[in-house]
Amino acid sequence: MEPIARVPTALIIARRIREAIRDGTLSPGTRMVETRLAEQLGVSRAPVREALQRLIQEGLAVNKRRGVFIRELTSEDVLDVYLARTACEAAAAEAIMQASDAVCWDVLEAALGCLEEAAAESDLRSTLEADRHFHERLVEAAGSPRLTRMFTTLLVETAICLHRLEGAYTEGTHLVEEHRRILTALRAGDRDEVSRAITAHMDDAVQHLTGERMAGGS
Repeated sequence: MEPIARVPTALIIARRIREAIRDGTLSPGTRMVETRLAEQLGVSRAPVREALQRLIQEGLAVNKRRGVFIRELTSEDVLDVYLARTACEAAAAEAIMQASDAVCWDVLEAALGCLEEAAAESDLRSTLEADRHFHERLVEAAGSPRLTRMFTTLLVETAICLHRLEGAYTEGTHLVEEHRRILTALRAGDRDEVSRAITAHMDDAVQHLTGERMAGGS
């Protein structure tokens, strides 16, 4: 039998905090108090401190004079997040089209189905969560561990943006249309249309969040 991999406590704590940011338990601007986190997680302060330093390096937290806080994204940050997402998802889409016969299209269709259901129920929070879920499945379908690892951090930053998006969107029907356009172009292997569809989708989010357009947005 293979030995059991031992994961450092600090990595486990960092993962827990990322998940809390992603599901909205920890909102932007929340102060991360070492003693409180150590007590809640049943660990010493040392691994908590190390985990917070890791999150600072990833750009998910910021160290201020009064302590460590979950980062609040500026309009410039939002533009940069979606610029990086566009590049990451375009690379994933290219890999998917090159290995089309090996792609599990049912997974992507199921993710789109979840988005359609959430939008039909006019549940905006669930719709936005299903939106992120679709893109996560899309990047995973590329079969690149490094792209997936990069995208994981971008998804957490996207979750921070979610607090602003919830007040920006009034309904999510158009999100279904945008994702269907992406998936249809992917299955057809239409590179130009995939690029346009991904860019248009990201540009739509940026416009709702900041009132600006991405460079090259359609």
